Amino acid sequence: MRKLASLLFIMCFLVGCTAEPSSKVKPTTIKLTPVDLFQGSGEKFKPFLGSMSGAFKLRYEGTKPNAQLDIDIWENGEKASSSGSVGDLFFSTDEQTASDDIEIIISIEEVSLQNEETFKQININVMHNSGYSFFTLTTPWDEKYGLQGLLQHSRPMTFQANESIHVFGLHATSTNGIRTGDLSPESLARIEKAIIFTLHVEP
Repeated sequence: MRKLASLLFIMCFLVGCTAEPSSKVKPTTIKLTPVDLFQGSGEKFKPFLGSMSGAFKLRYEGTKPNAQLDIDIWENGEKASSSGSVGDLFFSTDEQTASDDIEIIISIEEVSLQNEETFKQININVMHNSGYSFFTLTTPWDEKYGLQGLLQHSRPMTFQANESIHVFGLHATSTNGIRTGDLSPESLARIEKAIIFTLHVEP
């Protein structure tokens, strides 16, 4: 009986010594850094992009995320509808030269058609180390929302890839006064009308 117990003890000891500890995989994080489009010599691009424009950089650490940028219409403090999305922002045809950072430039302008319908034309340029991808879409817009402003982050921020983060926006009101705001839930809950850009990662 003692020999059996000793044998079991030795086997358990050997197993414990040879087992490799499980490696801990760090979660993927994304860093957002605001970009001043019109700083310095960039001022010359303002007539082409318009005042309702902005930009930011995204950089990930960890596994390359399938990041997606959603464009939604908000009304009275909540999401009302979806206007579209741009998927796989960090896509590259060559994984060896793939970049872990991109810059996104967004401009929003008002377009009136001959039938007097008004739209917002949204232009999105995704720049990476091998070139750029340009997208444009339109969404209906009521002329009564004439007073407008931008919602942007003012400082760098880092978040985990499993979080959905509002990264840019245009808000508007039908009144003669507009509130200052940001992209926090408390501020968005007060808006009358807005176009909100949200970054999230597909599983």
